Amino acid sequence: MSDFAIAYNNRGKVKYDLGDHSGAIADYDRAIELKPDFAEAYFNRGNVKSDLGDHRNAIANYDQAIEFKPDYAVAYNNRGGCKFLLGDNHDAITDYNLAIELKPDYAVAYCNRGIVNRSLGRHSEAIADYNRAIELKPDFAGAYNNRGNVSRRLGRHSDAIADYNRAIKLDPDFAGAYNNRGIVNRRLGHHSEAIADYNQAIELNPHYAKAYYNRGKVKFLLSDNSAAIADFNQAIELNPNYAKAYNNRGNVNQILDRYRDAIADYDKAIELNPNYVEAYNNRGNAKSELDEHSEAIADFNRALELKPDNAVAYYNRGVAYASLGDKEGNKKVARRDYLKAQKLAKRSDNVQLLNLIDGALSELDNGNSNK
Repeated sequence: MSDFAIAYNNRGKVKYDLGDHSGAIADYDRAIELKPDFAEAYFNRGNVKSDLGDHRNAIANYDQAIEFKPDYAVAYNNRGGCKFLLGDNHDAITDYNLAIELKPDYAVAYCNRGIVNRSLGRHSEAIADYNRAIELKPDFAGAYNNRGNVSRRLGRHSDAIADYNRAIKLDPDFAGAYNNRGIVNRRLGHHSEAIADYNQAIELNPHYAKAYYNRGKVKFLLSDNSAAIADFNQAIELNPNYAKAYNNRGNVNQILDRYRDAIADYDKAIELNPNYVEAYNNRGNAKSELDEHSEAIADFNRALELKPDNAVAYYNRGVAYASLGDKEGNKKVARRDYLKAQKLAKRSDNVQLLNLIDGALSELDNGNSNK
């Protein structure tokens, strides 16, 4: 009976490799039916469930695998991955710790623990994990890429570029590393290099929605609005739930004075992410352009509820109040918003916004609105 269980398990692995998920699960089910303590079959079935996005059932299978094989390091690692995807960071870290305890040279577990630490803002711990993963596996392109992501978040652009370069050298088909290097190049103002990186990422993975989105952002910066719209359209086609792509397409539509189209994009972004501060702020701007100032103020209010230190939202709300005229003390409220925005902008040394606020206050003093 055990030999038949092994045969079903092995056939399941072949089907899995061929992308036949339902066939693989059927074989793993049969293997487990024949051998109820078959840890590897539970583990393999968990992998299929995880690939299908059924992370809770994947965890249940990894639990069974670990019950029957308590030293199953890779099962702890994979269970940690599912817990991370479900937002259970603490338990994910615990699983990666157990995997590493069982297998101290487990580079993948160090790398995965680094991902969780990065998401928790524990940047030094994340870098330590990636360093250890690279020490154990010097050709680990993913660890270089992930370490680059932490350096990028910390603003250490040269370190990030160096890690992405190394990841690409180790794995020339690493679309994600090209995309990430493109993000740093964009931040550095190296727009042509950024576009080249996104082009390469898309060539390697034509279904890479993030790369289209990021390329669209650079094209927007270069005022190539039609190309930006095309990229955001493609990102949305590939990922219809891509709130950021809707928001950014709305920004292009707003620049093109297509305010109703912009509002529709912001509506969709907010539907997908009800806590999307930037989309509320942007929708408020579009409504202000249509002289729908009361509706705009409602959007700025929501943006400020979500992010009370948002200087831009205070400024924009001030503009909307000023545009309503002096009835019901609107200009007094506008001045209050401008002063609050000014205070916040000084903290972040936002010179551009401070200049806008100075101009708005002068207009109020001269008896004019900002509209």
